[in-house]
Parts: sequence; structure tokens; C-alpha cells
Amino acid sequence: MSDIETKQKYGWGGWLIAALFALVYAYDLWEAISNFVELPAAYQSVGLDVAALPWWVLWIGLLVPPVVFGLAFWIGRRENLASRALIFLVGWSVVAGLSLSVIGLEELFRPVAATIGS
Repeated sequence: MSDIETKQKYGWGGWLIAALFALVYAYDLWEAISNFVELPAAYQSVGLDVAALPWWVLWIGLLVPPVVFGLAFWIGRRENLASRALIFLVGWSVVAGLSLSVIGLEELFRPVAATIGS
């Protein structure tokens, strides 16, 4: 087997790193699912129109964690263990930043929902 062929495979260490980071990415995905499910009820409880909810922002929050994890998994397939862990860490940083941006965008659009709902 050549050196290139061995680098293309995930060994037990690579799978362990991927599994540990999968848990972290799954937590961000769980937060996005929670926002997607609970935010409409929160809007209704304060008298805001659910139709004015920025659904596209919530969909972005749902799609970012699995897409970034998949990209990190794919990009890291030929890297050594330390580089693979660093790629997953950078991806997780991107997910965390975008998740905060999604929360900020929702707060930005909330006054628009209030004017539409009244």
C-alpha cells in the first residue's frame, strides 16, 4: 500500500476525533432545532405574528452544523491526526460564530415582526 492510500483512510484515532467533535456539533444542531421548534411558540406567547418569523434564519441555523461537520470530515480525510483535529476545531468555531449570528439576526428582525403583528 502506498503512502497516499494510507492517508486517505480514517484510522481509529481519526474516527475517535470525528466522534468527539460530532458530539460538539450535535449540541449546536440541538440548539438550532430548539430555536426552530420553540421560537414560534415564544412569538405567539408575546402576541407577535408567527408569519413574520424569519424562517430563513432558522433554516440557516439548522443547516450550518451538519454541513460544516461534513466539510471538515471531507477536508480532513487526507490529513494527520493533529491536522484533522484542528480542521474540526476551526469548523466548530465557524459553527459557533454563525449560530450567534443567527440569534443576532432573529433579534434584529423581532421589531419587524412586532410591527407586522400589530
